[in-house]
Amino acid sequence: MAVSAEFVIRPNAVFNTRLWPWVFGLLALICLTIGLRFAYMGYWMILPFAVIDVVAVGLILTLLMRRHAYVEKIRIGADHLVIRHVQRKNRCRWQFPLHWVQVRLASPTHEWYAHRLLLGSKGEWVEIGQCLTDSERESLAGALKEEIRRYSNQ
Repeated sequence: MAVSAEFVIRPNAVFNTRLWPWVFGLLALICLTIGLRFAYMGYWMILPFAVIDVVAVGLILTLLMRRHAYVEKIRIGADHLVIRHVQRKNRCRWQFPLHWVQVRLASPTHEWYAHRLLLGSKGEWVEIGQCLTDSERESLAGALKEEIRRYSNQ
């Protein structure tokens, strides 16, 4: 399939995966050094809280790294639209005939929820752009409709 247009959607997160282990190591070293110093002085109850603090920061950084690894790729070809969700171990792929694809921007059920951007055909719908803001979803929906219309008429 010759690729005519491609959209890549990923979170807008500045997260340097090579630098964060060093930052985490430095924070853990400082926190545990302070905890060990207080334990040496006789205030041993501070040390378990220092360890809990280091573990909590490690879990938060792990969650951030997992969220940063999320990518969606939408390829519009001459006759098909292909959606790929790529996460570290989860890879999903959907393919729709281009002439039947619909772009739907679903209204939220509550006013404080975000809109949902759906692509699909024949009753099968895939939500895309969960990391985008409402205005970005609207502009992406318009760009997708334009590209689908452009390549459907060829």
